[in-house]
Amino acid sequence: KIPKARVVSAFNTVPSEVLFSVYEARRKANRPSLVYCGDDAGGKEIAAQLIRDAGFDPLDAGPLRIARYTEPFALLVGELAYEGKGGSELAYRFEHF
Repeated sequence: KIPKARVVSAFNTVPSEVLFSVYEARRKANRPSLVYCGDDAGGKEIAAQLIRDAGFDPLDAGPLRIARYTEPFALLVGELAYEGKGGSELAYRFEHF
């Protein structure tokens, strides 16, 4: 509908309750991950910086078509956060070995 819009999917895979805690701990060496995806390189750069500024480690998941795969992951995170024993302040971290 908006021809020049730069769409990036981000911030949908963590509960909102964790955002303040992650922001407060943003100077720690090990940050939680946050996946994002999009088709526009400039939009993705802006999204990655916003993710960093919020205290997360941005993880580029690829083109916007991958956003459909983040939705089931977001449901899993939500299930663990809201139905699990640890509470809603839940984040995740992907590690490369």
